[in-house]
Amino acid sequence: MGANAPCLLLRGLGWRQSAGAFRPAAQVPVSWSVPSRWQDEFTPRLGLWIGWLLLVLIGGLPAGAHTTSVTRVDAQLTTNSLTLTFQLNQPDLLQFLVGRTNDQVVLMTEGEVRTNAARIADYVQSRVRFHLDTNAPVRGSLSNWPPAKLVLTVEERPGEPRPALLPLTLRWEIPAGARQLELSLSLYDAFGFAALYEVLFHRGKDVPPVLQLVAARQAMVIDLDAFQEDVRRPDAPATSADSAAAPVRTTTATQFMELGFTHILPKGLDHILFVLGLFLLSPKLKPLLWQVTAFTIAHSITLALAVLGIFALPGRVVEPIIALSIAVVAIENLFRSEVSPWRWAAVFGFGLIHGMGFAGVLSEVGLPREQLGTALLCFNVGVEFGQLAVITLAFTATKWCEKRAWYVPWVRRPACLLIALAGVVWTVERLLSS
Repeated sequence: MGANAPCLLLRGLGWRQSAGAFRPAAQVPVSWSVPSRWQDEFTPRLGLWIGWLLLVLIGGLPAGAHTTSVTRVDAQLTTNSLTLTFQLNQPDLLQFLVGRTNDQVVLMTEGEVRTNAARIADYVQSRVRFHLDTNAPVRGSLSNWPPAKLVLTVEERPGEPRPALLPLTLRWEIPAGARQLELSLSLYDAFGFAALYEVLFHRGKDVPPVLQLVAARQAMVIDLDAFQEDVRRPDAPATSADSAAAPVRTTTATQFMELGFTHILPKGLDHILFVLGLFLLSPKLKPLLWQVTAFTIAHSITLALAVLGIFALPGRVVEPIIALSIAVVAIENLFRSEVSPWRWAAVFGFGLIHGMGFAGVLSEVGLPREQLGTALLCFNVGVEFGQLAVITLAFTATKWCEKRAWYVPWVRRPACLLIALAGVVWTVERLLSS
C-alpha cells in the first residue's frame, strides 16, 4: 500500500478528496449497527465475563470473614450519672485496631492488651457520643482500664478456649436540671460490617431494667424527667416504667426482624449463593417454592433447638458444611434440570445445618429471655424475607432471557460452575482454618 495507506484510511473514515485535499464528507451519513447474530453471542459472553470477575472478587474474600460485631454494654443510669461498661470482643479489637484480620487469631496476649490499652481506650471514648440537652458532646471519663487482672480466655466446653470479653468502663456526670440525654455508639462502624450493641439499662434497685438492641449511630434518647419519676415510684408497674424511659422506640420484633434480613442481604454471601443454587436448578416457580419450603422448615427447627440450648454443633463443624452445601447444590445443577427426591433430602439436610449457622448470630447477640419467643420468631421471619428478596432479584435479572437458546449454556451453567467453585474454595479454607 505504501504512500497510499493514509489516503485509504481517511476514505475509510468517511473523508472525501476535493481539490487535492481531504475534507469530511458531511453529506455522507455514517451509521453503526451490530448484527443480531453478534448480539446473541456477545450478550451471554459478557455475562460470563462478569461472572468470572465476580468469582475473582469472591475468591478474594476470607472464608471466615468477621463481618458481624455485637458489643454488650451494661448501662447504669442514676439521677446524677451514667456509667457504661463495655464488654469488648477481642476479634473486633484485633481487626479494627491491631490490623490482624485472620479470624483464627482471636486471642490477644496480655502484653498486647497492655501495649494497646491507651489506644483501645481512646478509640472507645471517641466512638461514644454523649450529650445533654443542646450542650456539646462530652467525652466519658475512664475507669479501671486496663483491668489489674486480665482474663483473656474462657472455656464453655472442656478443651475449647474462647476469647473472653474485656470490660472497659466510661462515666459521665449528669448535673441537676438536665432534661434530656442522647447517647449513640459507633464502635466498628465500617462499610460491610454489621455493628450492633446490646445495651441493658439498669435504672435502680427496684426498677426493672430495659434491654435495647441498637445499630451503629442509632440515637438513644432518654427523658431524664420521666426517668427520675420512675425512680421515685419504685412500686410502679413494669409496663409503665418500660414505656416511660425506653431509650429507643423500635421494638424487639422490628430489631430482630432487621437483624435476620441483613444476615442474608447484604452480609450473608454464603447463604445468598446457596439460595441462588436452589433457584438455578429450574426457572419454574413451583419446584423452587418446594425447595425453599423444605429449607425453611429445616433451618427453623435447628435454629430453635440451638437457641434454646437443646442441641447445637460447634462453628468449626457447621461452617465447612455450609460451604460444602453450596458446592453440592450447584454441582447437581450441572447434571440435572428437574427436582429429584435426592434434592428434597439434600436441601432439607443442609437446611438443618444452615439453621445452626443462623443460631450462631443469635448466640452473639444474646436473646432477651423475657421476649425469647418474639425475638426468635422475628429473626426467622427476617431471614425468610431476605431469602425471598434474593429470589425476587434473581427472577428479575433472568426473566427476560430464561427462554433464550443461550440461557442454559451461557448463563445457567457458568453461574452454577462459579457458585460451585466458590463453595469448594470456602470448604477447603474453612477446613484448614478449623
